[in-house]
Amino acid sequence: MRLCEYDYDKDYLNYGKTKSFRESDSMRFDEWGIPMVKYGEEFYYNPVTVSQYALALYGKYLDNPDLSQQFLDSVDRLILLQDDIGAFRYEFNWRYYLNGEIFQPGWVSGMAQGQALSVLARAYLLSGEEKYLKAGRKALDFLVTPVSEGGTMYSMRDLHPSLDNYIIFEEYIAEPASYTLNGFMFTLLGLYDWSMVANAKGEDKVRAKYYFDEGIKTLKKILPYYDIGGMSTYDLGYITYGAKPHVSATYHAVHIQLLHALYAVTSEEVLHQYEQLWTAYVE
Repeated sequence: MRLCEYDYDKDYLNYGKTKSFRESDSMRFDEWGIPMVKYGEEFYYNPVTVSQYALALYGKYLDNPDLSQQFLDSVDRLILLQDDIGAFRYEFNWRYYLNGEIFQPGWVSGMAQGQALSVLARAYLLSGEEKYLKAGRKALDFLVTPVSEGGTMYSMRDLHPSLDNYIIFEEYIAEPASYTLNGFMFTLLGLYDWSMVANAKGEDKVRAKYYFDEGIKTLKKILPYYDIGGMSTYDLGYITYGAKPHVSATYHAVHIQLLHALYAVTSEEVLHQYEQLWTAYVE
């Protein structure tokens, strides 16, 4: 696990420690060196993959300043994937496992918005260029747009009506909601990063901090639902869909990693308690 004492200006979850990036049957680099992923018979840009690649380059830049331009070039390619209203859309079909729905090209994800914010925050921190603030502002605008209006922000009401005032950012927009945990926590990191970098006295900072705080309030409330004894679940589809719990050792480790990072920037004891509990399951 890539445990780290997280902060907005540091190597993102130790992504910079990735030794190398290699092409494979399912991934190749475009002419600018940006990764494309194979879905079906074609290769497409996946906004999360591009963001994670850029974040890895940022981590490497911290150890080698000569890589600064390579990082910024990757961010510029990411911005080209953003549409006029701020969304980083997926331009390929995707079958959602819980309900069999085929997401059509143009579908959106809170995780894509959140990870882009983490990238754009670091690009602005490094360069001071206004274009990164502009792109981040648009990404934040879309992130906090309600699902009912085509965005990614929803509430926990599908878990229970009493939780309607608790917001969440959905990795997969489906009905009912499935509340994917890792995607939500990645998005919270993006909100934190943006709140720390965007216009110190500006509206962006206030809005990002507000939604981050509200998201942390939700996370503290819902963590018990993901604990099924001995393992954490990927999402809450076992409740909202009546499906078998989706468990994965890989995602369990990611949950621990993200809880550790969010605890580092909030000092919220509940997050630390669940990090320790879920780590004990592994040990």
